[in-house]
Amino acid sequence: MAESRYGIDSVRRGLDLLQAVAERGTLSLDEAVAITGSAKSTAFRLLETLQAAGLVERGPAGGYRPGPESVRWGLLLLGRLDVPNVAAEELRSLWLETGETIGLAMLTGKTIVLAEILESPSPFRMAELPGTVIAPHSSALGKAVLAHLAAERLEAMLGPPPFTMLTHNSPATRAELERRLERVRNDGFSVEIEESALGVACVAAAVFKRGHVTGGISIAGPRVRMTDDRLAQLGPLVAQVAGRVSRRLSPQVDRAG
Repeated sequence: MAESRYGIDSVRRGLDLLQAVAERGTLSLDEAVAITGSAKSTAFRLLETLQAAGLVERGPAGGYRPGPESVRWGLLLLGRLDVPNVAAEELRSLWLETGETIGLAMLTGKTIVLAEILESPSPFRMAELPGTVIAPHSSALGKAVLAHLAAERLEAMLGPPPFTMLTHNSPATRAELERRLERVRNDGFSVEIEESALGVACVAAAVFKRGHVTGGISIAGPRVRMTDDRLAQLGPLVAQVAGRVSRRLSPQVDRAG
């Protein structure tokens, strides 16, 4: 976060921690100390202040994660964007056609956040909550967005490798991730097979607004239903839907799909 000579140091450090929690999903006390450069007791007080405001909360496995107020603030900001409204009809049509869980994610700063979820009517389905921060390197939605970012912004979102291995299929190195992103650019959609969670597969395509990637649309389901053949069918379908949404957001931009 950029510093200002008029800034209040404790507020800046608190905002740095809030940003880190949003980007990483979970933040330990030791990580908070490293980010703020302060004593452990000071970092603890900053985190507890954020927790009292509902902006972070203690995670079940330790550390701090985004709290209900940070999610509510994020959703309020997302609600002021026109992308969810423009995409609503297309998302519902895709949900009815596929019977799988449909997601709409938005790129906000250095994070990708789920803005809308239409859950599959099947009792065996993928379930996420709006406001969930998506791991960019190991999710179909994340890769769909990353593939269209400028190099500087891509670096800022990813940070230095090795990347967190959510499963044994997650890309750990920049070279491996770049190979997957190149395939996204060539195919027009991304595929995730058990990269963020075992037993889950997903396809996604980027949504553009005035020529810039602004988010993505996904189709997710259990791997037992999302076979290789079905993923090959659903990939072009989600790309077509994302293309129609993009054209509605930017009618002057002619994108295939």
